[in-house]
Amino acid sequence: MDQDNFKNESYLIAQLKSGCKEAYGHLFKLYHGELCNYMTAISGNPKIAEDIAQQTFIKIWENRKKLSLSKDKLKRYLFKVAYNLFIDSQRRKKKEFELLENLKQEAYLELVDADTSLFEERLKRVEMEIDNLPEQCKKVFIMSKKEGLKYREISEQLHISIKTVEVHMAKAMKRLRAQLTSFL
Repeated sequence: MDQDNFKNESYLIAQLKSGCKEAYGHLFKLYHGELCNYMTAISGNPKIAEDIAQQTFIKIWENRKKLSLSKDKLKRYLFKVAYNLFIDSQRRKKKEFELLENLKQEAYLELVDADTSLFEERLKRVEMEIDNLPEQCKKVFIMSKKEGLKYREISEQLHISIKTVEVHMAKAMKRLRAQLTSFL
């Protein structure tokens, strides 16, 4: 396929929609560097910028059949998708941080009131509830909370998507909260 044809944005979009991997590769080469620079400027972190850029291109590929852009809108669309992914990730991180802070604060308050044997009993209960999680969910939770791995690292090690990691973490947190609320 002639790469010069991809310079016509309408043709490039049509080829993307049809699943042409060469068109996707051309799109990636054309905008990846610029998108990373843009996201670095917004996030202040080149690693986060790279992750967001990768997620953007994955999302574009996954939703390629729905692309309905007029001429000269593809670049703007790419950058908007990246920006929205960044904002979503910041919101998730903020919620997770607030949740962990609340859990930490509750744990500190409980520790003040509890004696050592009660604490050990609760810790065993937490570990037991972690062990009762579904196998994949338990792996993801342990890798994140005990080993301190980032979602991207977990996704790479387990060969699952970042979204799947997020779903497992949400499921684990919800289940642990439900099981441990009455006990703690």
